[in-house]
Amino acid sequence: MLTQLRPVEETVEFDYLADRIRDAQFSDEPFRHIVVENFLSDAHFALVTGDPQVALAPASSSRALIHLLVDNGYKLKQFPGCTADVETYLAGNQIKPGTRDGEYLEGFGLTFRLYDIRNEAIRRLIGFLNSPAFHLAIQEKYGITRPNRIETAIQKYLSGYEISPHPDIRSKCATYLLNINTDPRADALPIHTHLLKFKPQKRFIYSFWEENPDADRCWVPWDWCTSQKQITQNNSMVLFEAHNRSLHAIKLTYDHLPFQRTQIYGNLWYTDIEFEKPWIDYRQFDIRPRATDTKPGQSYRPVASRSWRQRARGRIARLLGRGERS
Repeated sequence: MLTQLRPVEETVEFDYLADRIRDAQFSDEPFRHIVVENFLSDAHFALVTGDPQVALAPASSSRALIHLLVDNGYKLKQFPGCTADVETYLAGNQIKPGTRDGEYLEGFGLTFRLYDIRNEAIRRLIGFLNSPAFHLAIQEKYGITRPNRIETAIQKYLSGYEISPHPDIRSKCATYLLNINTDPRADALPIHTHLLKFKPQKRFIYSFWEENPDADRCWVPWDWCTSQKQITQNNSMVLFEAHNRSLHAIKLTYDHLPFQRTQIYGNLWYTDIEFEKPWIDYRQFDIRPRATDTKPGQSYRPVASRSWRQRARGRIARLLGRGERS
């Protein structure tokens, strides 16, 4: 059954946001999702982006920015694609991109979540986005019936934050991201989430994830995928259900001193399964075709042959059977 808890008090102030979820049209490329432009009303968007806790004053350095964030009610949030050590970040990332090893990256950014919301109207907005009414609208949109909980917050992401392509772990039910950037230059900067799909020679991984529900889904290298879409417009929201094809990724390289990438970030989490299942390391998927899998005169064929895909699935199945998980 759908989760249908009712709050002690209900308000109609933000009910239109649930209606916008219900009325949105699905897009199917590169996977099923909705995009809602102008999600917040003009008045509510101006309220949020004009608030001094969101529209921070420019900072003179990364260290000064971090102090400014803390003074304004933000706390460092342990987050994928980030370090939890401020001094490590400052020592290795002074407004520079995070480090990576050329394939699978370990993110090196910082994420801050706003915990102390001082504006009463914004507190009500975030309260509504965590409410049973909004939660139910998302569940109904995707036909979600398994038990789950919702979590929504305002977050800022500093340069270097990077998560390579991934479809989310199996305990993630759905994700939504609403751009609430405070500077119009943000639309054109490389700070937006990518929606991706596997290149033809890696599409067998979709089948592996579908056929092995007890193995969790892992991050994969950027060059195994093609980016199909980014949601760059301010006050636009993307919402998608987490599943075997919902590949998305982010890589931030920008000057975060004048303003920061800022979002209202929300997730639905399943509550009937463990948080994370055992997963296969992405390197086990790095299987390349043999010369016999290519046509005469070709050194490489973009679309994997049937025999190659069968070998790939067999290799992974054997690894699972031996318990070689990471």
